[in-house]
Amino acid sequence: MARSLTRAASVAALSLLLLLHAPPAFAHAAFVSGTPGPGDEVAGSPAELVIQFTQNLDPSRTSLEVRDASGATVAKGGELGDGPREFRLALPELAPGEYTVRWTSFSAEDGELARDSYGFTVVAAASPSPFPSPSPQASPSSRPSPSATPAPASPTPTTPTPSSSPAAGGGATASSDGLVIVPILAAALVVAGLAVWLFRRRAT
Repeated sequence: MARSLTRAASVAALSLLLLLHAPPAFAHAAFVSGTPGPGDEVAGSPAELVIQFTQNLDPSRTSLEVRDASGATVAKGGELGDGPREFRLALPELAPGEYTVRWTSFSAEDGELARDSYGFTVVAAASPSPFPSPSPQASPSSRPSPSATPAPASPTPTTPTPSSSPAAGGGATASSDGLVIVPILAAALVVAGLAVWLFRRRAT
């Protein structure tokens, strides 16, 4: 009984040691993320494909491939990007449609090879308007009409006002005539009186 327990404990300990020292089940450069990534819808053609992996890559045995909907290869190859776990592939002008990415990674850490694929879609980019939208302007009918320039007033004939000078001169003439007549009348009265006196004197 004691020997059986000892054997069981030894087997358990050995199994635990094997589990601790065994390599992980997924010890390879696995896919982490992509740009474009799985299921992405890209407006306009992307300039490049970039994929991140879980381990450092051996660039000589790692590659990317992009195929169109007909299965034709449009780009293949690639190189290390920003760091040993990033791989990039420059892309040509991609027409709108569905594309498939096939990647193959070779881990520089444990020599494991891995491969898989995913798809993304390219849609047409919105084209900018060639002409700016004109700002709303008032229609000619709604624009205020220019104010009419008043016609120059025709000169009104001015009736010459009689100068007051002739009237004043006339008044002065009448006054001077009156002054001349008074002495004449006085002289006539004197002559008449003298004649009457002479006549009476002769009569006596």
